[in-house]
Amino acid sequence: GDKQPMILKWRILSATNDLDRVSAVALPKLPISLTNTDLKVASDTQFYPGLGLALAFHDGSVHIVHRLSLQTMAIFYSSATPRSVDEPAIKRPRATGPAVHFKAMQLSWTSLALVGIDNHGKLSMLRISPSMGHALEVHLALRHLLFLLEYCMVTGYDWWDILLHVQPGMVQSLVEKLHEEYTRQNAALQQVLSTRILAMKASLCKLSPCTVTRVCDYHAKLFLIAISSTLKSLLRPHLLNTPDKSPGDRLTEICAKITDVDIDKVMINLKTEEFVLDMNTLQALQQLLQWVGDFVLYLLASLPNQGSPLRPGHSFLRDGTSLGMLRELMVVIRIWGLLKPSCLPVYTATSDTQDSMSLLFRLLTKLWICCRDEGPTSEPDEALVDECCLLPSQLLIPSLDWLPVSDGLVSRLQPKQPLRLHFGKAPALPGSATTLQLDGLVRAPGQPKIDHLRRLHLGAYPTEECKACTRCGCVTMLKSPNKTTAVKQWEQRWIKNCLCGGLWRRMPLSYP
Repeated sequence: GDKQPMILKWRILSATNDLDRVSAVALPKLPISLTNTDLKVASDTQFYPGLGLALAFHDGSVHIVHRLSLQTMAIFYSSATPRSVDEPAIKRPRATGPAVHFKAMQLSWTSLALVGIDNHGKLSMLRISPSMGHALEVHLALRHLLFLLEYCMVTGYDWWDILLHVQPGMVQSLVEKLHEEYTRQNAALQQVLSTRILAMKASLCKLSPCTVTRVCDYHAKLFLIAISSTLKSLLRPHLLNTPDKSPGDRLTEICAKITDVDIDKVMINLKTEEFVLDMNTLQALQQLLQWVGDFVLYLLASLPNQGSPLRPGHSFLRDGTSLGMLRELMVVIRIWGLLKPSCLPVYTATSDTQDSMSLLFRLLTKLWICCRDEGPTSEPDEALVDECCLLPSQLLIPSLDWLPVSDGLVSRLQPKQPLRLHFGKAPALPGSATTLQLDGLVRAPGQPKIDHLRRLHLGAYPTEECKACTRCGCVTMLKSPNKTTAVKQWEQRWIKNCLCGGLWRRMPLSYP
């Protein structure tokens, strides 16, 4: 209208005469409020991420200076002899040659890490404490890290730099508080963030020996969610102009409503024509369907040992949502088995006449009823536990290939000792505190390898080129052996990132 447009003008807040000594600058990426009130809160709580610029000097030092006042907040010296901040540059002894100094630098998303390349071509990474080195009470340090984790969870940025500052004693509290914050959000936002918070919890639990077995559970949960959403996306309504829910939504609704332990009685309530797929597609999905069947059998067989939290899969036994998801998939697999029997999970049973899928569905439904969200929770009755005790005498229990306990560097950086690494060489580092010999996590040198995402066996010494996740150790082949559209749809999920959000690295042939 008639209003004049707002014109923004630059205003100089502070200036410095030291720029001729500066060799590189890194700016913070964290968007923060710069009002006087918020700056006072940051100062009172000693929460400084996003407030500092990083300046590298020709003498090899790196200064973190306040973004408004340019006052020095912290200094890093590359040499072992620290110098006083107030010491004038003219009094410092001149070096015989140019000092090693950074030529280019970048701050991480939350400004808790600084990466730089020096004039000799070496790449260095420095931690930057959220409090700039000030001693903090434990609850305040936890609050700082929790705030940044929530920021990464909502924005989708990687949180690797936050993990550099998490001590083993903080993990349990951080996971609990992160879950509390997540449950406070509305249902729609929870659905959007459901996989990201699982990936965050998995990466946190790797840092403590007390929580390391949960990593397997979180990864299995991510894998289950991915399989469920992929298989449901393959279902198509019989009539294209169907106005009501999608076949996947109807499947969830009917399986939640009908609590019958007979899989065939649940199946007859579905529009089976919506589950019709091409025969080649069904056969190509067999490895994923096999994992679902094996996982259900493994969980039910471990129910009598549910008092042992060190056993992978422990958290699933009281997770009504995940058990309900497995129950839905068992129904889908049953229908597809009628179309193409060779796509069904293969079980090794002691009796030829036993219907293994019906048996597992009946036990799974009883366990699901004990902890489903819609009804009151209760402990599994003795009859169910007794039936689960008999499973090993009826079916061969599979040994699921759990992920390695610790495959990355983050857990080894906790003692805060400097590390020297070389490109292309595996780090010869001692095992971290989290390397425990737990059930299902032991790795023998000649043990057959498996493609964790395709569920294909690669042999003891794989001949196919593979890539591995830098965060969780998940291994998968670089090239797809299958050309089916449904399998391509599954594999395209993992082109850029792993299931846990980690990045890929190329593996040498015949990796250990």
